[in-house]
Amino acid sequence: MAHESAFPVPYRSKLVEPFEPGQTLIVKGKTGEDSIRFTVNLHTNTADFSGNDVPLHVSVRFDEGKLVFNTFSKGEWGKEERKSNPYKKGDDIDIRIRAHDSKFQIFVDQKEVKEYEHRVPLSSITHFTIDGDVLVNYIHWGGKYYPVPYESGLAGEGLAPGKTLTVFGIPEKKAKRFHINLLKKNGDIALHLNARFDEKHVVRNSLINSAWGNEEREGKMPFEKAVGFDLEIHNEPYAFAVTVNGERFASYAHRLSPDEVNGLQIGGDVEITGIQLA
Repeated sequence: MAHESAFPVPYRSKLVEPFEPGQTLIVKGKTGEDSIRFTVNLHTNTADFSGNDVPLHVSVRFDEGKLVFNTFSKGEWGKEERKSNPYKKGDDIDIRIRAHDSKFQIFVDQKEVKEYEHRVPLSSITHFTIDGDVLVNYIHWGGKYYPVPYESGLAGEGLAPGKTLTVFGIPEKKAKRFHINLLKKNGDIALHLNARFDEKHVVRNSLINSAWGNEEREGKMPFEKAVGFDLEIHNEPYAFAVTVNGERFASYAHRLSPDEVNGLQIGGDVEITGIQLA
């Protein structure tokens, strides 16, 4: 396989803090034409199968065409829970495990495939591992529960030129609209991004001195109801570059100075799972 793996497999990691409800573990990579199986595992006390509990074992099996979920507890495996495997050998993979008080939500390519009830406490998880026939090029762990509507300042210089704001979210099943606003200190909206399922457009605009400008609405609708998204807004010298799920969606020329963008608002029919500024 010619593709480089950014993370060695077998991969072993100790969580630096507890796995909290609302947080999501994201694993992205690529399988080979000769892949047979790979696993993502959450462990207690040690990053291995030496006898300690494994609260969640996710096995992607090409030989059986199945996704298999299980728990190893008190020295033995429990009952397997199975789903069909949507992946084929050679596919890129995107697997996400979101923790809740009573269950995990497991997403494959941003679509929920499984709710898995906790068989041992979430608080017991200390390590996670990846094994088998997969190249891993992205691992991310974080997020929390966000109220919507959501409003927050952006720390430090905010979304300064050169920085990127990433919003991880999932539109509701019956979503009509949701919006994201980037604000200046005086209340002007430097970028209003309004995903309108009822119109099949994402409208971009700015609010300057309490007045809306001309709408921009070119481009296909990149969001789907009940399907997760990774939205990146990069503050470039002359425009906000908007990327959805790794694909460039739009470039929105600055109508205000690109400096001092230090407020964020999110509203509408959307669940937010993570926000990061880098």
